[in-house]
Amino acid sequence: MADVTLTEITKSFGKVDVIHGVSITIADGEFVALVGPSGCGKSTMLRMIAGLEDPTTGEIAIGGQIVNDRLPKDRNIAMVFQSYALYPHMTVRENMSFALELEKRPKEEIAKAVAEASAILGLDDYLNRRPKALSGGQRQRVAMGRAIVRNPEVFLFDEPLSNLDAKLRTSMRKEVKLLHQRLKTTSIYVTHDQTEAMTMADRIVVMNHGKIEQIGTPLELYNKPDNLFVAGFIGAPQMNLLEGEVIIEGGNRHLRFPAGEIRLPDAVPAGAGQTIVLGIRPEHLRTEAESALSVVLQVSEPMGNETHLTCAFGDEEIRLIEDAEYDAKPGSTIHLGFDPVKVHVFDAVTGLRRT
Repeated sequence: MADVTLTEITKSFGKVDVIHGVSITIADGEFVALVGPSGCGKSTMLRMIAGLEDPTTGEIAIGGQIVNDRLPKDRNIAMVFQSYALYPHMTVRENMSFALELEKRPKEEIAKAVAEASAILGLDDYLNRRPKALSGGQRQRVAMGRAIVRNPEVFLFDEPLSNLDAKLRTSMRKEVKLLHQRLKTTSIYVTHDQTEAMTMADRIVVMNHGKIEQIGTPLELYNKPDNLFVAGFIGAPQMNLLEGEVIIEGGNRHLRFPAGEIRLPDAVPAGAGQTIVLGIRPEHLRTEAESALSVVLQVSEPMGNETHLTCAFGDEEIRLIEDAEYDAKPGSTIHLGFDPVKVHVFDAVTGLRRT
């Protein structure tokens, strides 16, 4: 196993700059997810670590050794792709052993490595099958097995679950996490799905437009996002973000919106005339008999264990989560309250967190 360090990495394709001075240190044995919207540069970062792309500037080190000039095969990494990339004419056993055979490893060593990986992934009953006789989840396990047999210092995952249906993705998330807990190999996982990142990673790197917006544990990103981008990206349903002007009336501070006003909690650092963005997660809003925040229910979505409500607050949309038994008709007015401790405040100009 080994740590991975990226120092001031940039990447340009011609005149187009896609990565802008990224620096990250991933500890030995850590599971880190690179997450962000399509086009943010996360897959490019992974490909540079793998050696499939060269950084324009900066250094990549694995296990303390700079690997910029090393070929992919000499970096002691293993990569699992979005596509399974299995050889269709080979059996599961042959697919898993092929890389070791190319390295001319002893037959006994290859057989032992395949047997150990097969046992870890539950593939013993499928070793003599070809890929066409396997389900999507089984094929993905074979792709992971092919990586495991190499006993790499670093696993690289490039959106490996994107081709699976929702139920199988949930199952495979557990498989990947159990695999990491068992092998304790340094793992870097690229995904656009923040749920995957939140449920699997020790730390998450949130990227946007080739830059790092924030690095932290899943709970750190959820409880204290550094800026508006992270606040809107992490969490499902996403955080409600309402921009308003601070006013003072009768000694009390209020945040004025086109559709109304709400009283600001005392802890919010904002003065009269300032424009701020108030962030409240849907799960932290609650319906009350009376409240300063009145909204109109647009859509009610029963989810079985809870009900998701989408409401109109003037031209703004507000989402909240209620009990499964909550019953209200679209078009009705409902009143919302919230715990002041759960409020997030951001500067409307810079987008940075104030509290």
